[in-house]
Amino acid sequence: MRRGTIAIAIASVLVAPHASAASGEASAAEAQHEAHSQSAPRFYEGPPLTLAGAVEEALAKNPELIALRQQFEVARQRPAQERFLMPPSFEAQIWQWPVTTLNPLNTNMYMFTIQQDLPGRGKRELRAAVTEKDAELASADISTRAKAIVTEVMRAYADLVIARRGIDIHLASVDLLRQLADASTIKYAAGRSPQQDVLKAVTEISKLHEDLVMHEESAAAAAARLNTLLDRDPQNPIGPLDEPRQNITLPTSEELQRLALERQPELRAAHLGVDRAQANLALASREYKPDFFVGGGYMLMPREAGAWTASVGITWPNAPWSRGRLDARKAEAAAEVGAATARTRVVERQIRLAVHDAYIRAVAASDRASLLRTTVVPQSEQTLEVSRIAYQTNRVDFLALIDNQRAVLDARLNYFRALADRELALADLARAIGVEALVPAVPVHEGE
Repeated sequence: MRRGTIAIAIASVLVAPHASAASGEASAAEAQHEAHSQSAPRFYEGPPLTLAGAVEEALAKNPELIALRQQFEVARQRPAQERFLMPPSFEAQIWQWPVTTLNPLNTNMYMFTIQQDLPGRGKRELRAAVTEKDAELASADISTRAKAIVTEVMRAYADLVIARRGIDIHLASVDLLRQLADASTIKYAAGRSPQQDVLKAVTEISKLHEDLVMHEESAAAAAARLNTLLDRDPQNPIGPLDEPRQNITLPTSEELQRLALERQPELRAAHLGVDRAQANLALASREYKPDFFVGGGYMLMPREAGAWTASVGITWPNAPWSRGRLDARKAEAAAEVGAATARTRVVERQIRLAVHDAYIRAVAASDRASLLRTTVVPQSEQTLEVSRIAYQTNRVDFLALIDNQRAVLDARLNYFRALADRELALADLARAIGVEALVPAVPVHEGE
């Protein structure tokens, strides 16, 4: 059997030694072709998608953000409504309509009046101020949700990158295991190794294929999440991606916390909540002032001269039977100011904690990636190469060789997992600070 035959075909020949040579060679060639097709580098159809492009597309097309922007337009129209007076009322009355006739013309008098309510001084401005704060809160909600969606995009993007990289690493490991299987087959044919070495290689290849299925599933799920955030069909193809850079430099946690307190939309929304509560308290205090109304009309008397009418009125908010309602409303508004102020303090502490937590995770993941790239991966690769040479001279058994191959696979996967963990931490850090991204993504290739 020739050198290019993969271990699956080798196992078939060993288990069924009485099969014909022709059918064995055909099966081996077919299995070899299948292994080559599975271990070839993956090409992903579709246009390339950078992280910056994904973020920009999500901010422009995400349906949830579009709905929030439309809701803001609704809230933006309310302050102008409060600045105008309520519509006047018009009334027509028939006076002294005799019960002996159904004809309204056989009456002594008709009265036509118009009346306009006039809120007390400053009440319209205060009501408009409350609705303006509502509009500002709606705007802050857009910014807050936009940052959350950007974080979700960055997470889905990082998950897709690491899943695809896992596929590439496993495909490369299939090629490596095939070479080890070839070496074990040659030694077995020469009577210098047991049959279990060949079967062990077959088992390891099967495990790699099982892991490939899992990585394919993770990649498909991440792509579907990313497409949905970009308002695309879940199955829309995504082409080549950017990969996270290897080295980053972050400011100190204290500097990032200070920046977060200046830019975080959630904190801005909390401050706007205090402003709105204070505006509502001012309005509740103004409700103790009376409102007015004016009116006028004309009395039409069919058989006599007409007459004009005029009226003016004022409300009595401090009436004993109504003042309690105003007192309760003012107390509620004052309590709302206290609650909003307390929420601001809570949000500030949460932001500081979120920044520091994401900062710790980002630094730790970066250190872990650096250690894996500079030490663990090269050492595991060197150990594997030494064991391969030693296996040829019977100084290392095949199980040790397989263990070293696993160590190389795990080291490479752990390196890119560390990069992905760092990108996820950076996404959380960007959200906690209130910015779209901290470090732009640039292409990087394994081994650089």
